[in-house]
Amino acid sequence: MAERALLESYLSCHVCSETFIDPVSLSCNHSFCSSCLKEFWEQTGKKNCPICKRSSKEEPSPDPQLVSGALIDVAKHLGNLSFRVWEKMKDQVKFSPVILDPNTSNGWIYLSDDLTSVRNGETKQQLPENPERNIKYIEVFGSEGFSSGKHSWDVEVGDHPDWYLGFVKESVDRKGKRDIMPENGIWCLCFEDGKYTDVMGNTVKVKKSLQRIRVQLDYDRGEVSFYDSEDMTPVYIYRETFPEKLFPYFSVGEATDAKIMGISIGKSEIVVRVS
Repeated sequence: MAERALLESYLSCHVCSETFIDPVSLSCNHSFCSSCLKEFWEQTGKKNCPICKRSSKEEPSPDPQLVSGALIDVAKHLGNLSFRVWEKMKDQVKFSPVILDPNTSNGWIYLSDDLTSVRNGETKQQLPENPERNIKYIEVFGSEGFSSGKHSWDVEVGDHPDWYLGFVKESVDRKGKRDIMPENGIWCLCFEDGKYTDVMGNTVKVKKSLQRIRVQLDYDRGEVSFYDSEDMTPVYIYRETFPEKLFPYFSVGEATDAKIMGISIGKSEIVVRVS
């Protein structure tokens, strides 16, 4: 019951206490139903966060962690189930450990509806040149940054011929010309022209072609590492003291004759036990 209560709490609006409907988030990262937030602001006459009371100068935006609605559907499902005293049930909830931030994507980048897959498009999209947008290079960042702790996820690359995976510092130049290297705040494993290279451009030797890659960050130890997800064989490890918050980094070239058009973030599972 504790796991169920925790999941429902995470998916509940702090204004109406019900499961989110059309969730939006403020710059302070608190989320609410769109209609609840609008009503709260109309009643108070101020655009403050209902929880922390911080003034919001920007309009609320769709919450990237909840936009797919998958976890909300699970919460509703669990809420409608009834259990007898002797019954025990186990549900597996799949979620993406990384959600891509569409506000950072270059015009050539096409994202899936659930913001977990990325491909290089045939035509360039006309997107607003907001401050977060990557203009010069075909890149997109994750929606959540890290300044402590350990974080990891798998990326399905299959036979895609051109990709870059890793981390980027928050203050990286998103408009001008720069190389993909640590000096510019980017730590990556790259695959291009049939070979794997590290962040310094050195060739990385692998026993076999990588189909699924584990991307890992240990911020406190200053370590970015990459593994073959199939057997967790280390591919490359980079160590440095990071200067600021890091965000997941993705870049993809054209798919050419590859069987898959893009790369995608692997789903993880949460086991929810209800007794």
